[in-house]
Amino acid sequence: MADENDKLLTDEELNAIEEMVASGDFGGDGYNVGVAASTYDLTLQDTSVGVNVTAIEQINDRFHRFMRAGLLDELRYNARLQPGRIEIIRYGDYVQSTSPPLSVNVTKIDPLRGECLAVIHSQVVFSCLDNWFGGSPQSLTSVAPGRIFTPTESAVIEKIRGVIFQSLSEAWAPFLQVDCSLATSEISAVFANIAADDDMIILNRFETMGDGEDLGYVDIVYPYASLKLVRDVLRSRIQTSGSDDEADMQWGDDLVESLDEVPIDVVVTAAELEISVEQLSSLKAGDWLPIRPPEHAEVSVNGFPVFTAEVGSKGNQVAIQIVESVMPEEDS
Repeated sequence: MADENDKLLTDEELNAIEEMVASGDFGGDGYNVGVAASTYDLTLQDTSVGVNVTAIEQINDRFHRFMRAGLLDELRYNARLQPGRIEIIRYGDYVQSTSPPLSVNVTKIDPLRGECLAVIHSQVVFSCLDNWFGGSPQSLTSVAPGRIFTPTESAVIEKIRGVIFQSLSEAWAPFLQVDCSLATSEISAVFANIAADDDMIILNRFETMGDGEDLGYVDIVYPYASLKLVRDVLRSRIQTSGSDDEADMQWGDDLVESLDEVPIDVVVTAAELEISVEQLSSLKAGDWLPIRPPEHAEVSVNGFPVFTAEVGSKGNQVAIQIVESVMPEEDS
């Protein structure tokens, strides 16, 4: 090994190089001469689809189903929730596209980096409230931008938020164990600074529909940078190779056979009667309770209303005849 003080080039070689540089005669073609170069901004955020959108679609599909069931269970609101629509847009553009009042919930989804948004449109809140008190959800023509949610509406928002957090945890479960917690709540997306205006976000919108009416939406907003950090996890859970057809058919047959063994509870509600605790405590054998039965009875399966029916008899047994289904038709 040469000593540190040894010269790599002799004095003659150094003089020759100096003369060539001074004269401009290199005696041949240089390296990388004429290569085209393009400008690149190191501060520009990468907007390529580095996140597996297929994984996000699967998460949205699970969230859609869990949220529908959660709203029905918590608020008896059988929402016609549409499957999630994915957009990758600038955060500033999203903020400008929203208008208050909204329930903007800044959410920490551990272990994702940063904060996300769970935005509940005011129409969803009003629809759940109307349905809870026996009314029919209707689209409102206008709501004052500065309107503050009442305590009753805030209680409904808290229930919806709980359903969203639980549904997100269930939806992410096959990919990543997440824990959702509320950081702060606002009535406008302007006050929720989860990203810079030029930062990219992944917007997942779930719209609710009535009888030809738009009944608001629920947005789940992820900062693009936070999902890029877990893109390897999302990609690894997606099967990219061809499936085993024989195994799939066997799995399907086993599933169909197992369905026959699943017990379900079917409850027929012919009438409901409200009485006070005092009246209930004073009842005795032989007392009559006057009721006015509805036109049709409600048939619930595992707590979910499924059919309307007429109550009658067949032979020596009480029976019902199914009239129609009350489950909303899924859009194809």
